[in-house]
Amino acid sequence: MKIKITFKFIVAFLALTFVMLELHEIVHTTVGRIICGCWGERDFNAWEICESCQNSKLAWLSTLAGPIFTFIMIWIGSSYLKISNTNQQKSLGIALIFSNTPFGRILNPLLKSGDEVTLMHKLIENLSLASFITLIVILLITVYPMYRAFKTIQNKPIGYFMLFFFAPVVVIILVILIVLNTILSREILSETGFLGSPIIVNLWSIFVLTIFVIFRKNIYELGELKN
Repeated sequence: MKIKITFKFIVAFLALTFVMLELHEIVHTTVGRIICGCWGERDFNAWEICESCQNSKLAWLSTLAGPIFTFIMIWIGSSYLKISNTNQQKSLGIALIFSNTPFGRILNPLLKSGDEVTLMHKLIENLSLASFITLIVILLITVYPMYRAFKTIQNKPIGYFMLFFFAPVVVIILVILIVLNTILSREILSETGFLGSPIIVNLWSIFVLTIFVIFRKNIYELGELKN
């Protein structure tokens, strides 16, 4: 598939990226709510199990749930990259793979942080070893879908692959970690709203979901219409 990035595709893709990030967090907190019967505190990209449930033997399931969701979405994206599929299907596949930020999953163990490292560290007391094993596991899960994406791109494959691999994480750092979490830290609309999330998180989620719904058809327009 020959890549042709349009402004409307960029809008749809970034909106999908933020929607996937929020769904990842909602999966965490919802499983925590089911296990504990209460919502934990959270911001735009981090969460905690509720205080009364800190010692629950099942709390680790809420930590595991987020990565499982994300890896499933990456592999669903990979399933759309069959050679026989249309360019529209392949466009959706690439969008699903990279909107779920495989680079972000790989970066976490390199920084000795993140859901997967937290879980592995419970099993292996040595943080460095736990991070290294986690990195290997994540690579085993994500390399094949990323390879499929790379092979699907016919024009400037290295350049476009690197763009999709790195850009979503850079945007998330700028928008989520720097801007929105800073606003939330100043207690602006920080009261609890739906699903145990701060109101400002609810408003942001509604905004990005609305943008994606408006531009959803453009997520299929990454490649030329002809196969």
